[in-house]
Amino acid sequence: MAPGRWPDPPAHLHLLGICGYAVSGLALAVAQLGYRVTGSDEDAYPPTTDILSSAGVEFAAQHEALNLDRWGVPDLVVLGNQVQAGNLELAAALARGLPVVSEAEAQGLLAADRPRAVICGTHGKTTTASLCAWMLEGAGLNPGFRLGSTSRDFGATVRLGDLRSPFVFEGDEYTTSALDPRAKFLHWRPEVVALLNLELDHPDIYPDLEAYTAPYRTLLDGLPEGGLLLVNGEDPGAERLAQGFSGRVQRWGLGSGDWRLVRPARLEGRTQLLEVAGPDRVRVAMQLPMLGRHSVSNALAALAAAVALGADPEAAAAAASGYQGAARRFEVLGTAAQVTVVDDYAHHPTKLRATIAAARQWIGKDQQLVLVHVPHTYSRTLALLAEYRDAFRGADLVVLGPIEAARERNLEGSVSSRDVAARVHGTELVLVDSADQAIQVVRERVRPPALVVCSSVRGFDGVAARLLSSLG
Repeated sequence: MAPGRWPDPPAHLHLLGICGYAVSGLALAVAQLGYRVTGSDEDAYPPTTDILSSAGVEFAAQHEALNLDRWGVPDLVVLGNQVQAGNLELAAALARGLPVVSEAEAQGLLAADRPRAVICGTHGKTTTASLCAWMLEGAGLNPGFRLGSTSRDFGATVRLGDLRSPFVFEGDEYTTSALDPRAKFLHWRPEVVALLNLELDHPDIYPDLEAYTAPYRTLLDGLPEGGLLLVNGEDPGAERLAQGFSGRVQRWGLGSGDWRLVRPARLEGRTQLLEVAGPDRVRVAMQLPMLGRHSVSNALAALAAAVALGADPEAAAAAASGYQGAARRFEVLGTAAQVTVVDDYAHHPTKLRATIAAARQWIGKDQQLVLVHVPHTYSRTLALLAEYRDAFRGADLVVLGPIEAARERNLEGSVSSRDVAARVHGTELVLVDSADQAIQVVRERVRPPALVVCSSVRGFDGVAARLLSSLG
């Protein structure tokens, strides 16, 4: 089966940036369709490299024009988002007139003939989209999905599922590729959009909230007649955008909405027990193995989206009890010497507040809570600097490492973690220069029993797993 405008298998697809989460997932998915798949990446490392190799996908650990002939001339080149303008291999593909399609466009073509949902917003996209897919699976619908991280339930970032089944997209608002500045989610043409929340992010490409909101407005304008907007009625930014939408809308909220809790959630260990009311007299029980009010809100969104895509409400809600979550989303790595270590992705002040609140819900007020954190990108840190003032409230100790530069090494010196520390009040904070130093500080200051949450985008040199190992 050839998706959309693609050549028929066994045509040769060559993926630039093949080791990225979404691109590597795409590589494995299209290989299942019978395509010959090769690729290249300058940022190639395990476990992605091992996964690709075990699947028989050949790739080069550098970008160069020779790769376009290394395995024979490809019929189609797929361009990952991390590949920058001026990349020699991309330039060679364009100069030779090879057809080039972005990863986001390719994913859209995979799902072109299927019912589609986009789960979007500033925070919670990965968790909500992966939970929605898991609910669809529990309802027997064998869904496909495209996520920004690995689903621990499916062991994949991209899944084909049944080619007639629903497809769930984690709605990425970042630019499509070096050749296309549009938001990725504008390539996916959904029938269902779930809007979780809206506040400024990615200031490297969106200078203000109005610019950041613009692609979301375009996404909603593209909903077909009869399409459905699901919106978090308790988020001011999401609600403001929904007010200008003239189509069909359902709201969710912990206190009110078309999808809502009948009574406050009850906590048993790390499981929240929910009783949910929905449209058409739906009333279901859900055992949610996630902490925090934000997780309850995300679960309501996932359930509403799954039902909109055809899932039976009871079956979808029941599936939540077995949900393992997405990689590095409050992922409990283990306990050693009465210290539990969590690996988490939180990198925005709002996410940090939610993560700390969830941790406190679990361990209570008396146990020590330590946060090891590194901010992500200079532009985001600078734009949100004032919000760090109370971002760590609720933690007993914050160990703050250097900013992860990612794609912004040219902005070094514009802001530092010392600037973040200068704005934090009411929380003990220690600045460190490396993961090694962070581990040393935690070991010296931790007071078991304790919970240590390590939050970052790129893992801060594997600090969470290394800390747990050092405690053992």
